[in-house]
Amino acid sequence: MDRNTLFITSQNDNPAFNLAAEEVLLRNHTKNIIFFYINSPSVIVGKHQNTLSEINLEYLEKNDIPVYRRLSGGGTVYHDKGNINYCIIENGKPGQLVDFVRATTPVVEALKDYGVDARHGKRNDLLAGFKKISGNACHVYKSRAMHHGTLLFNSNLEVLTESLKADAIKFKDKSVKSVRSEVINISQLINTDHSIAEFLQYIGSFLEKKFNTVPYAFSKEDLEKIEKLKSEKYNTWKWNYGYSPVYEFSKRIKSNNYIFASKLKVQKGIISEIEINTNHPEKDKIRKIAHSIRTNLHNKKVIQEVLNEFDEEIKKGILLSMF
Repeated sequence: MDRNTLFITSQNDNPAFNLAAEEVLLRNHTKNIIFFYINSPSVIVGKHQNTLSEINLEYLEKNDIPVYRRLSGGGTVYHDKGNINYCIIENGKPGQLVDFVRATTPVVEALKDYGVDARHGKRNDLLAGFKKISGNACHVYKSRAMHHGTLLFNSNLEVLTESLKADAIKFKDKSVKSVRSEVINISQLINTDHSIAEFLQYIGSFLEKKFNTVPYAFSKEDLEKIEKLKSEKYNTWKWNYGYSPVYEFSKRIKSNNYIFASKLKVQKGIISEIEINTNHPEKDKIRKIAHSIRTNLHNKKVIQEVLNEFDEEIKKGILLSMF
């Protein structure tokens, strides 16, 4: 990374805003950039993943934790106020743009300077000992590459674990699968009472000095593009869920002593095929309900609306078997 790199720290904790900001900085700027941000609690899936197969939907809904899809590939991660996200955007030559070790070595150096014995792992992650402290991913646009990752400082690891406790066996698809790793907070590794703001200040200052960076604040034009992208892409169900590859879903449950077994095929988020088998006495009615569900989004709120006219017993059984 050359000198006069732009250095930006986001003042916004909205995940959709910061994901949109990354894309705007990658596509609409020409200089190298270091961008830091901290998100409110959220789950971020990789570009080529099946969202529903990567998350604990029931837990996330219960705890009001939203899900977003990012621009880069890789696996699913959890963000909260105890986690720092860094984004390194560099210009380069075709064939030499993707290099996780090169891109993240300055971060490893900053962590070592802070007192953390950090090293590169085998899965484009950063480790302390044998535990993961940072997950990383990359996206290329023309002659620019964006490497970005997490830094777990004092994240809520219990919420992280529960949020990503997915039941992937219900899904059949060709999506990229997350590889779960044992994680640890950086604050557990060092003797410090630093806040996450102080930790960010330390890491940021190290990189500012190393690259002689130039402070940069989003321009009016930047903010307009970010807000537009946030609204039209990163805050939409179509991108966050519907972009998932074609998948088949099957689930069998017992509700009020009746069995409900659903099989679905979903394309671009839309249910193209559905079969509901049950021992409920109103089988014919349930077959008709299945027909009315087809061509709708595989989205709980949408399906709830479709089922509103039916009795609670049937509605509950079908919903539980579809999600």
